[in-house]
Amino acid sequence: MAGRGRMMLAGAWLFVAALWCGMLAFFGAFGARTVLSTAPSRDAAGAVNRALLDGLDAVSLGAVSLLLAGAVVWNRVRPWSPRARGLGLRLLAVAAVAAIASRYVITPEMMALRDRMGPIDLVAKTDPLRQEWGRLHGLSALTLVVRLLAAIGSFAAAFSQLGPQTASRSHRGEAGPASARNGGNTVVFPPEPPSPLA
Repeated sequence: MAGRGRMMLAGAWLFVAALWCGMLAFFGAFGARTVLSTAPSRDAAGAVNRALLDGLDAVSLGAVSLLLAGAVVWNRVRPWSPRARGLGLRLLAVAAVAAIASRYVITPEMMALRDRMGPIDLVAKTDPLRQEWGRLHGLSALTLVVRLLAAIGSFAAAFSQLGPQTASRSHRGEAGPASARNGGNTVVFPPEPPSPLA
């Protein structure tokens, strides 16, 4: 792949990671609070937030899939360092687990509890069902934070691989002339001819 193609691939990967990270950060900082403050009731806010969470979970899984596929292609055309590759792939895997837990375990449990409680505004804070709902709400927020940190970490790992790639002749298995420094000047010695006795 040409240098321009590699840069386009890297740019697309980083764009997807940055967009995903921005969506998570925006929802965590403003989305849920805005819905809660503008909705006519907490029940209505909960319904809207459920739809937003489902959409965010689906986007997270889609982003992780794209980034994993892109990382495989990127590593084939220009290998990452082992540390960056291991860190990036592990963080994406953690984000995928968090999104799956939120979408298929935590959010459905929260909605089931809300249906059993009825209007949450009328339920006492000491009620066991509301306390359980609060615990699940905390877990939901935790999965969001985990995904955000994973997105930031994977972006940083990929961004660190944008520097120029250096390859020495010794890495390519090529023999070159030896050199030495003498008073700040580099003296190059030609390679020795093969011995006739070899």
